Amino acid sequence: MVLRLQAQSSRITLAGVLALGFALASWAAIRPWVAQRAFTGGSIDSAARHALALEPRNGRFYASLGTIYQYSLLLRDYPSALGLYQTSLQLNPLDRNSWLHLGKLYATLGQAREANEAFRLATQFGQSDAAILWEIAAVYLAEGQVQEAVSVLTRFLFVSPPDGIAKGYELARRLVSPDELLDKTIGPDVSHYTHYANYLLDRNLGDQALAAWNRLSEVAGQSGEQIDPHLQLRVVDLLMGTGRFDQAYQLWTHVTKQVEPDATPTGSNLASNGNFERKETIGRGFDWRIGGAPGVTWALDPDTAYTGRRSLRLSFVKSRADFSNVSQLIPVQPHSMYALQAHIKTDGLAGSKGITVEVIDSAGGTMAKTDAIGGTRNWSQVTVKFRTSGAARTITLKVHSEPPPPYLPPLSGSAWIDNVSLAKVE
Repeated sequence: MVLRLQAQSSRITLAGVLALGFALASWAAIRPWVAQRAFTGGSIDSAARHALALEPRNGRFYASLGTIYQYSLLLRDYPSALGLYQTSLQLNPLDRNSWLHLGKLYATLGQAREANEAFRLATQFGQSDAAILWEIAAVYLAEGQVQEAVSVLTRFLFVSPPDGIAKGYELARRLVSPDELLDKTIGPDVSHYTHYANYLLDRNLGDQALAAWNRLSEVAGQSGEQIDPHLQLRVVDLLMGTGRFDQAYQLWTHVTKQVEPDATPTGSNLASNGNFERKETIGRGFDWRIGGAPGVTWALDPDTAYTGRRSLRLSFVKSRADFSNVSQLIPVQPHSMYALQAHIKTDGLAGSKGITVEVIDSAGGTMAKTDAIGGTRNWSQVTVKFRTSGAARTITLKVHSEPPPPYLPPLSGSAWIDNVSLAKVE
């Protein structure tokens, strides 16, 4: 990576990055000292030497005593620490922790070449140890070796567990551009692109999340691996939020086949989850968006259904709400005729015209609505036909209940909606 400082702002940015690296490295350096403050310096020294006397061929004891002499404010002795690390590595040349601390010691002594070699070996022997890699990256950054820090950080991102990977993304995004991070730093496989895309979505970085999603889709297509449905649903919402309805609906159709094939929109029914059988996607994508209102609650009722296993139940308790908080967005074609159908059941909805299902155009106007079903009635089929305008791309279905007039009591009772369908009829 070539770092160009072309203006004072760039120098300030680099200074901030170096300060961050120094802070990380400083904490790593003082942790052993903080831990040993609970004891006297002499007791730690004596305990380590007693352990060496019992097991003189145990390299870990030499390394432990070396960290005491390296980091202790009371017993600091760099030459002794250096000798102890060298002895430890003679006994166990694969000890990544000894190479790490030896590299820090060389850096403290100003021996950059020796420090870099020690860090290289610590990285080589600790290439699956996220904690070691993080500390090495932090030291490189504190020393101003940004390219080396990025190289180690790339490895860290590849092996870090999900609960620790966000800090790696945060640091990497300070050091490289979003394109370079995606091209060279994120591991080129489905799991790593998935973690990174979710990270970006969590921070509302939509454009960058879509770039990560596109890369993920390419890799998954080549490997044949399935992409996490939860992430796919998040991307559907993102695409819808940016007006890319065609892409969103294509992905929506794909992911709903994975979640529940029988509830996927088809040519004969463009409504998603019209029977309310699928719980997982309610509130996501092109499925139902359902909310309450003053005096109105909703639930998926497993005991009442026109077809299938459940229906949507709306419960009204002394409500005067103009309720329309059950809706679904559906892509349509312009200049086309469609037929809407639903089944509604009611119990005790007195004082209101009842429940209707309405078709709303993209400008918010009502294009069509079914007959209202109120009072107490068994399952009743309601239908309506409508023609889309020449500019139509989407319509919204809404379940609507008008409030009772002021001279009547507030509305109480229940209504059930099931078997909603929308089909093109010409």
